Amino acid sequence: MKTIKLFTMSLLLTSFAAFASCKNNNTEVEVLAENNTEPVKTEVKTADITFKKGKLIEVALLTVKPDGQKAFMEEYFPKVMPVAVPYGAKPIASFAVTKTVMGNKPNQMVVFFEWDNVDQKRAFERNPEYLKLRNIRDNALSFLSQGYFQVENDVTVTISTDKTYDFAGLFINPEKASQLQEYFQAVLPTASKPEFGYTPIVNLNPYKGAHDQNYHPSVIAFAEWKGGTDSQERFEKTKAFKDNVAKRTAGAPYIDVFHIVPIL
Repeated sequence: MKTIKLFTMSLLLTSFAAFASCKNNNTEVEVLAENNTEPVKTEVKTADITFKKGKLIEVALLTVKPDGQKAFMEEYFPKVMPVAVPYGAKPIASFAVTKTVMGNKPNQMVVFFEWDNVDQKRAFERNPEYLKLRNIRDNALSFLSQGYFQVENDVTVTISTDKTYDFAGLFINPEKASQLQEYFQAVLPTASKPEFGYTPIVNLNPYKGAHDQNYHPSVIAFAEWKGGTDSQERFEKTKAFKDNVAKRTAGAPYIDVFHIVPIL
């Protein structure tokens, strides 16, 4: 398991504060700083985000180079958005990866973007103004993996910076998919108990007829662990998990799992 250093997290949270375009509601909570008995106020931010049926949802896993943040935020992102918006582009939300639980992806961020449809996205990628800016993006990033997805129904959820969310990209073996289903049926009653609080939010399925990019899991499960940051770790010590994890492995031989927090 990999954990992003706190310094890197601070940079990400600062640099990408303007990345999401959702309505924020901010509150303050009091916490005790290390070696300090005085309470320190930490701002908790919330936002309502919506995954819309009928839209193309682009998922991007990315890492910005330490020396590429200025170029990405000042030279690429502000200039590319005016080009993208006429094609129906709309940021849904961006998240910082706090822990890689499974998989080998080195991304430090997960970004959800909405487009009107795949034709509009493809037209945007042919736009000469975008092509001029793409090299700036590519030079600023050390890792980028993207995929196109869709949802069956509109889903709106309130996300909060003091919550732990779970991103799971499952690559399913069709011949053993039933074992994965058996795994979930066996473990969800335990995982959903208050002490763990696993709560599904939305499943993102591959966008039909679109394999343009390079990230193609069979499904992405976006959920919340309401029992705290160590909920999954504690859940994986339970008998229900240990007795059934082999079925998960058979049904989904490769899985990306990230713990993520929203950047608001």
